[in-house]
Amino acid sequence: MYKVWHFFMLGTMYLLLNTFFSSCHTQKRIIATPAPVKLKGVDVIQLFDSVIAHQFNFTTLVGKADIEIDESGKEPVSFDINFRLKKDSAIWISIAPLLGIEVARVIVTKDSIRIVDRINKVYTARDYKYLEDLLKTHLNFEIMQAVIIGNYFPYSKNEKLKSVYEDSTFLILSTLNKHQVKRIMEDKDPTKPVIQDFWIDSNYKINKSKISDEKLNRTLEASYTNFFQVSDKLLPQNIDVSIVASAPLKIKVRYNKVTAEETTFPFSVPDKYERK
Repeated sequence: MYKVWHFFMLGTMYLLLNTFFSSCHTQKRIIATPAPVKLKGVDVIQLFDSVIAHQFNFTTLVGKADIEIDESGKEPVSFDINFRLKKDSAIWISIAPLLGIEVARVIVTKDSIRIVDRINKVYTARDYKYLEDLLKTHLNFEIMQAVIIGNYFPYSKNEKLKSVYEDSTFLILSTLNKHQVKRIMEDKDPTKPVIQDFWIDSNYKINKSKISDEKLNRTLEASYTNFFQVSDKLLPQNIDVSIVASAPLKIKVRYNKVTAEETTFPFSVPDKYERK
């Protein structure tokens, strides 16, 4: 159980930093490959406002997903999860790696992460400081919720998008201005800022996100494909995350079913379970 939970924690939390759950109720696949960008002369504010306007809004979501985690030097691990979301309130996850039998249940709120380990009969409660120390990175409920539904989020509280660039298919929103880009390319920037980039397609959806932290020598990159439509919004079905660090990690998420419906968030701890 520890191995499954260890891989799940790594996969879930890293993925929550760059993207994780998305949703769709329809079987119609809208976009497999983004159309070329046709937005000429767009500025940062205009593009950012359009991205925000096309974000997904919800009250509650229910879904299932297959997850595969490939950590350097170890055998890949695959397992299934069920998840439920309540906007600005809770993220509920049930881990069922074998034959649909639940081995752990997790509920994430604005101030805590609580875990019931059904194999070892252990209940664990942690705050975000624990996760930040574990992952060596900033993390809170707002970031987790944003990436769970594929929306924009600022990695640093006071960081703002400052520039927009074009390539053959996307417009790229970046937290660096052009002066900073030049200094970094010339290796003359002693501050080594964290760089956050978003690749935006012609539907104003994020198709790739990247966070580069030179101080920690870490890069996290996620790509999103096979977009679905729900409530007139597009969300990715497939998510591939690559983490370049001292221990490289790759994560694949494939969503099987997601519905926008009312739900409950059952979470109880048997009296006999050990508390940690």
